[in-house]
Amino acid sequence: MVRLSNRKLAAVYVAGYAVLMFVLFLLFDTILNVFIFTLISTLIVSLIAKFLNFFKIKGKISIIIAILIYFFIIVYGIILTVPAATKQIGNFVTTLNKVFDSQAWAEYFSNNPELLESVNSVMAWVKPKLNELMNFVLDTVAKGTPTFFTTMFYTIILTIYILLYSGWLKKSLPNLFPRRTRKILSDFMEKLYLALSSFVDVIVINAVITALAFYLVSSVYFPDSAIILSFWAGVTNLIPIVGVFFEYIPVFLFSLTLGLKGFILMNVFVVMIHLGLFIIFVNVMKLHLNVNPVLMIVSIIVVNQIFGLVGAFFAVPLLIFVAAFWEEFVKPEFER
Repeated sequence: MVRLSNRKLAAVYVAGYAVLMFVLFLLFDTILNVFIFTLISTLIVSLIAKFLNFFKIKGKISIIIAILIYFFIIVYGIILTVPAATKQIGNFVTTLNKVFDSQAWAEYFSNNPELLESVNSVMAWVKPKLNELMNFVLDTVAKGTPTFFTTMFYTIILTIYILLYSGWLKKSLPNLFPRRTRKILSDFMEKLYLALSSFVDVIVINAVITALAFYLVSSVYFPDSAIILSFWAGVTNLIPIVGVFFEYIPVFLFSLTLGLKGFILMNVFVVMIHLGLFIIFVNVMKLHLNVNPVLMIVSIIVVNQIFGLVGAFFAVPLLIFVAAFWEEFVKPEFER
């Protein structure tokens, strides 16, 4: 019997556990949902704890305070946002229909009838697609409400226990692997955690900055839809790169009603804020793990097809794991 080297044996065990988890995710949607939101929640709470460290609050005290802050923000956000967003959905849909019915873009092409005709054709194709997207989102929210509360319950419990018993977990998890592989796996898990932590930190900060910026601007131009637009901007920006396009569609359509000056100002604002945040995101990901934006887009498309809507949030963390596995175990063998 051939004895595998320590590194190869470690790779076999990591791959085996990864395949097992992947199969469970395919079979049970709730397990996937709880895993993703627990992972994200754990990393966000750790981010808040890092900020608390600047105020000399450390150890378990910082974790407990960070947990309370995180879940307070979620509960307060739901109480504050959902009723207002529910009211504004009607205004949002009404404004979108007004844009299409009045052909708000027509004045921009008044001197070019042929181009206007082409734009009208494009918009005639976009309108039903946009309605389908809206219906899909609302239907998904309605159907997913019971699952959402189940996911939130288990996520809260797991997040609290994982963070409070992180020391015990750190000592116990290596026991799932052969003794001679534990040092290798410890280094691998440290790199993976750093990459995932950096990803969640930058993606959450980007989403919060985008949501606040959109709320401030929308309060000036679209006060009746400011909350729903900023909420949509925040959620879609949790999906790297691809989410920006979904966020931009309603903003672009709404900006058509502002006239040429308002249209230019709004779109320049959107481009500038996303350009800055994108540069930060790419540089952070390159610093901790060489993950190409093209691979991110491909990963989101593929994983979304496998796991549905939730796959869009799971795609990049999965890609980070695959990239870390490649760098740690596969690439060194190829280089030999």
